[in-house]
Amino acid sequence: MMEPAIRGIYVADVSGDAELGKYRSMKHCVCVSVGEGRYLLINTLHRELYNDFMIKASDYGFLKGVDRFISCHKPSDFIPAQLIKKVGMLSDADTRTMMKKIQASRFMRQNIKAKILGELLKSFKMPT
Repeated sequence: MMEPAIRGIYVADVSGDAELGKYRSMKHCVCVSVGEGRYLLINTLHRELYNDFMIKASDYGFLKGVDRFISCHKPSDFIPAQLIKKVGMLSDADTRTMMKKIQASRFMRQNIKAKILGELLKSFKMPT
């Protein structure tokens, strides 16, 4: 079983997830670990509703030449057994952008925001 790292980018199996499984034609998603079993999803398309921001394909090989968007709307919960593989780590610059988007989020509960922001802040001091 994989132990997720904060800011680690993973492919997760969502085939059994009642909420995510019904919205995705594929049964996998790419996500960023933000601590305590919470993940922010990486999407193909920009959607204002998701309070997202673009990550550039030139910064992440696993994106295979296509820019993507990290949704900072609300985290999804996954267990380590759902993680199929680690494909990268979120850069410092993108992590700072993500933290700003989370801080400004009107949809995420304050206690969840505080936990996520604390974990992300600590990740700058952790070895990768």
